[in-house]
Amino acid sequence: MIKRFWNQPNKRYRNFQMAYAILTLNFLFPAISYLFQPEVAVRSLTDFGMLFGYPYPVSEESHLWRILAVGNVLTLSFSCFLLQWNLIRFYPVLVPLVFMKLTASFGFLGVFLFVTSHPSYLGIFLLDGVTASAMLYFAIKARRSLPSDLSLLVPQPRSR
Repeated sequence: MIKRFWNQPNKRYRNFQMAYAILTLNFLFPAISYLFQPEVAVRSLTDFGMLFGYPYPVSEESHLWRILAVGNVLTLSFSCFLLQWNLIRFYPVLVPLVFMKLTASFGFLGVFLFVTSHPSYLGIFLLDGVTASAMLYFAIKARRSLPSDLSLLVPQPRSR
């Protein structure tokens, strides 16, 4: 199965599958961490800022924002999984997926520019922008490259 996947004729679809597997996990693991160990996420922000001499400026001990973060990041993970499951059927999910990611990205830029110049916010803005670009690039390229005979794809899109 791995050899068939790797050597399939549609490299764009293969690359999409690999990129979206990474994206799905990239959102799933942090969401679980936010739920069960929120201090890990906060510590990463504080540690990153201290590399540049910036202590983290606010407290992040709120159940409200933690649960919203878990819900949003799990939604990103689930949306990536849906696209991976069936790119044809769930292709419209790409729009709200990228919208949510870019909204967060520009939100972090706004905080960096107008609230605090903590470097974590600029870093997250840049990383989220790259992530949203990758979401668009791999999904659009793969969707445009789909053959009329879907049986050539590995893995094949699940139920239409």
